[in-house]
Amino acid sequence: MEKTLILYPAIAMMILTWCLYVKNYLDNRKAVTNKSIKFNYFKAYTGEVPENIAVSRQTLKNQFELPIFFYFLISFILVFDNVSILDLVLAWIFVVVRYLHCFIRLSSNYVPRRALLFMLGMLVLTIWWITFLYKIL
Repeated sequence: MEKTLILYPAIAMMILTWCLYVKNYLDNRKAVTNKSIKFNYFKAYTGEVPENIAVSRQTLKNQFELPIFFYFLISFILVFDNVSILDLVLAWIFVVVRYLHCFIRLSSNYVPRRALLFMLGMLVLTIWWITFLYKIL
């Protein structure tokens, strides 16, 4: 199996993160322009902000929490030159779940559904890590 195939899910996650950076920037710029937040807010990101600004920022920050384990695992899989079909399937499931999680957070922000998706992503990642460790140990 071509080991570089595992990079495609990682690229998809990076695209999601870049899109969230752009959304966050545009949301912040709009809020400053319409004076719903003061520019000083950005010094320490403290103070009152509209909910959409807080949600946008938190959604971006989430990309540097659980997905870090995703990126590490892909790096280890590449180092050990051990890409399997299962790795690809689990990676793509994780990516789809993260996209859905972001979509829910930025639209309805319905916490029970969002939490379910988070837990599903965590479960997929845990199973993936366990299978990887089993293969190499």
